[in-house]
Amino acid sequence: MAPHALIIAALAAALTTAPGPRAPRGVVRVEDHCLADASGPFLGLGASYFTALWRCRNDRPRLEADLATLSRHGIRYTRILSMVGMHPTWEGLEIAPVAYTSRAGRRVDAWPDYWQRLAELVDLTYDRYGMRTQITIFADAQMMPGRAERLEHMRRMLADVVAGRERKIILLEVANEAWQNGFPGEQGTADLREFTRFLADRTDVPVATTSNHEADFDALYRGGAADIATWHFSRDRRAADGWQPVIDCWNLGLRPGCPPVSSNEPVGPGSSVASETDEMRLLMAPAFAFAARLPMYVYHCEAGVVGRTRFQDSPGLAGLGRIAGLLPRDLPNWQRYDSRDAGSPLSAEGCVRMACCRKGRRIVGVAVGIDAAAFRLVAPEPANLRIVHPGTGKTLRTVHLGAGEAVTPAEAPAGVIILGEIAPRRRR
Repeated sequence: MAPHALIIAALAAALTTAPGPRAPRGVVRVEDHCLADASGPFLGLGASYFTALWRCRNDRPRLEADLATLSRHGIRYTRILSMVGMHPTWEGLEIAPVAYTSRAGRRVDAWPDYWQRLAELVDLTYDRYGMRTQITIFADAQMMPGRAERLEHMRRMLADVVAGRERKIILLEVANEAWQNGFPGEQGTADLREFTRFLADRTDVPVATTSNHEADFDALYRGGAADIATWHFSRDRRAADGWQPVIDCWNLGLRPGCPPVSSNEPVGPGSSVASETDEMRLLMAPAFAFAARLPMYVYHCEAGVVGRTRFQDSPGLAGLGRIAGLLPRDLPNWQRYDSRDAGSPLSAEGCVRMACCRKGRRIVGVAVGIDAAAFRLVAPEPANLRIVHPGTGKTLRTVHLGAGEAVTPAEAPAGVIILGEIAPRRRR
């Protein structure tokens, strides 16, 4: 072989065997409202990938391309479904731990290699692409309606997938929108709480229950065994000048007697009921959620549901990692304020909402729904501020404000992130 051919072959081999992103270290734990592992606190930025297990078995090239895209854009975990197929939408994409008959009367055989494939997916996602997995266990619980077989499924999940892979799994969620997927009414709620306890008593991996209608939040989570409350917030794009899906998480960010909350399936590109493609809203949604003291946010798009589209073509995805990188890794543990509250380190006019956080002298503000002609920031105490464009990460303005002074950023976009500190008091 010619020397240049040897060089090319060596380079090709190196690229083929080159390691992926370094995997995170240690088992995830919840500290107050923040996620942490062996490397310390981190912001839980995830992405829906409902067909991941089906693709692990049937379309490995697409799976790996998708995982590479998500990892490259700063996604820390994928939310997968461990079973699905009752609804006609999933025909041909069924994930079947057991044999069942769909709502349309179609018989689907159980996967003989189901547990092997699920474990393989968790390993691949972590070992090669440096991301953890959130496993939503009962996405279509109707395919195994009996209590005993549901308990057995969770037992197998813990024994065959979770055991030895605890560091690779960020969260075990009992069910997806359980009220319509096999856990209706009061008995369903009782079963969900029991199943949450079943898991929590048997693993160190954080556990969540489900998202039901908002009226059931306390019934599901208050005083229960869940470490995280997964919730699906409003997709009403008519309210709050279109910003309601971004700010809706505020009211559950601090709920006495309940665990911290994940924005588990927010509006996104191609989502059902309503869809959002505005990049600024898509970028500001996780920023606002973390500032509202949510430890987890899941980017939700059509590519991550059925997958007729591609992640790389999904609006907003490319900027998510940059947004997370701008914010302190322990931000959900900071003191939070609505900017209209007395005691807030910053106040704002000319925006739909601004969440403010403070830790010691440090300040973070997330302002959304900005009217550029009317927007102004006021500092009750002397402060040094840097106002950042979330779409580019560039600093729009750096300013020192005296007590009670205001600043109006020129050409402010629809949302900004403010980073700064309360100025030290000068000695006289």
